[in-house]
Amino acid sequence: MRLPPSLVHLPLRIISYPATRALLVCSLIWLFGFSYGRLFLWRDPHSAYFRSESVYDLDYSAVRQNQSREFIAQVTRDAAENLDNGAGEGRMSKAGDTPALCAMFVTVRRESETARLYLADAVGSMLAGLDPRERTALNLSLLFADTDPTRHPDWDAPWVKALVDDASGYKGLTDLQSAGLRKAEEERDLQLKGVFDYVYVLERCLEETTAPFIAVLEDDIVFSADWMARTLRGLQYIVRDRQPSEAENGTDWLYLRLFYTETHLGWVADEDWWYGHLPLTLGLSAACTATALLVLRSLGCGSRLRLDLATIAVVSVLVAPSFTVLAFMAGKHNLPLRGSLHSRGPLAASTSSAGVVPMDKHGCCTQALVFNRLALPGLIQALRQKERGQTDMMIEEYADAIGTKRFAMGDQVAQHVGLVSSRGMSAENTRSVWAFWFEAYKPHEVERRHQKALEEVDWSMFAKLAGAGI
Repeated sequence: MRLPPSLVHLPLRIISYPATRALLVCSLIWLFGFSYGRLFLWRDPHSAYFRSESVYDLDYSAVRQNQSREFIAQVTRDAAENLDNGAGEGRMSKAGDTPALCAMFVTVRRESETARLYLADAVGSMLAGLDPRERTALNLSLLFADTDPTRHPDWDAPWVKALVDDASGYKGLTDLQSAGLRKAEEERDLQLKGVFDYVYVLERCLEETTAPFIAVLEDDIVFSADWMARTLRGLQYIVRDRQPSEAENGTDWLYLRLFYTETHLGWVADEDWWYGHLPLTLGLSAACTATALLVLRSLGCGSRLRLDLATIAVVSVLVAPSFTVLAFMAGKHNLPLRGSLHSRGPLAASTSSAGVVPMDKHGCCTQALVFNRLALPGLIQALRQKERGQTDMMIEEYADAIGTKRFAMGDQVAQHVGLVSSRGMSAENTRSVWAFWFEAYKPHEVERRHQKALEEVDWSMFAKLAGAGI
């Protein structure tokens, strides 16, 4: 049976319409954009292309872990050789008399063999590759936060004595405090013990150093090679380079966050206006497109561009909204206006020249926070009063209550690699505490940023702050 000629030529006639061709071309472009997203935009956890099966693979973190382990192994060998030669255990360079940063790790014994490497990887990655000026500005301490610290596998490790300025268990506790900690440890009351430990290390840094900045660190993180220089550069911006009206008395800010997760930084209807009013957004995209095309048609460009009314209708009603949806599918942090300092990742729309961004909301978690010494007395008092809870939430509640500013490094300088939680969290929950762009760092790019930050740090400013005990 032969089809009528009109049906045979129908597809050709349909394709001959400008509206049909415009739709086909735009569809191909849309599919190209979708394919590009699947290939390159999968890191954002809020993207339609998010690839959970590979986003948690260690890449740059693995590089730093290897460098850390080589560094620790060399320090251990040197310590053993010094003992064999009767020269003592040896001593690497340590903090100067007026450190800018007092950094304190809180570490507990973990049963997993993998987890037992956490502390060494954290300390090694913190120190490996530091410039001598950076190491002098860093006072590094470890709190072995088991009531019997000798249970910790690194308690007597040679590298600890060689690298760390101070490593100890609890000091100066009353009998009542010791008994309370033992009970909390036996009952796995981590909310009570966690708050106690946090206050304890803050007070230790306040009492034992004059460092103007105090970092509290968890032991399951890995640092980028440029972490110290970029952190100091960020602190320099907060303390000195902001507008004077924004830094009154030096107490208007609480902390600089070295790690955060994009898990809590997705599209939010209350904060992202266009996303929160998506039907209106799509309607406006259609209306604006139609207006622009009608203006072009009225100016005489319609015949050259084949802008008949059918084409304008198709492009306005179908094409413009579909491309708007495609933009939202890319994910909040993949949009060009929100790319980070390395053109990927979050928050660069508000990133300063020092890489610092405001983060008064949605900051998570307590893996690596650098506190402003001047603002700590009030925080310590608030934590003591509440006594127990989730430490990160308690800090945020306190900051919200007094209206103090909080900041973060836009490009994180630390990664949380601990899938084995000391608090009994599931692997699924610990995975959500992840810096999704950290693994995309390239060693040569990090080293270039490291050298740039070293040149920009005003070392004399930090020496004055530390010398003054501020």
